[in-house]
Amino acid sequence: MLHPAKEWDVIAAEHNSRKTVFVQFVVPFLCLIAVASIIGTWLDTSREFYSAAYVLYTIAILWTSLSVGLYVSAFLITEIMAHQVEARDHNRSFALMAYALGAAYLTIIVVSLFPFPFLKQMLVLAFYACYLYWRGIPHLIQIQGQKRMMYGLFSFIIVLLIYSLMFFFFEKIWRAILL
Repeated sequence: MLHPAKEWDVIAAEHNSRKTVFVQFVVPFLCLIAVASIIGTWLDTSREFYSAAYVLYTIAILWTSLSVGLYVSAFLITEIMAHQVEARDHNRSFALMAYALGAAYLTIIVVSLFPFPFLKQMLVLAFYACYLYWRGIPHLIQIQGQKRMMYGLFSFIIVLLIYSLMFFFFEKIWRAILL
């Protein structure tokens, strides 16, 4: 994440499947998010007590929203932007999205682990994921110039819409099930 050009070249040479990227890269982050959420509830002094159901509810929302949102966003971006690229490759689109979101995952972990109000502003660091995504487009999707600009812009819009819908949808589902 500190040297995106070098790291994207390494990632581009890997040619991993979506399952491999998800299991080896995303799942460890999701596990850390869950652990950080549990520890964070113990450190949170703004409330007297969190029930186990509430902690499970929070973790369930994050896990399902982040994982389903990742798959749906990457799929839609690949399909909608197919006319912009020479070869439609769902694995590379998924890898681009997953690896770029690493910065957002780290930010969520820190904010979940230390639930102090002043740290909520750290969520703006998640926008570093947008920068990483932008830097990864020419390496994994192999488009430049105007096409890259359109691809990046539409990707950003799709991701915002999909993740917003996922958090709204799964929040309602998990609230009905767990609370």
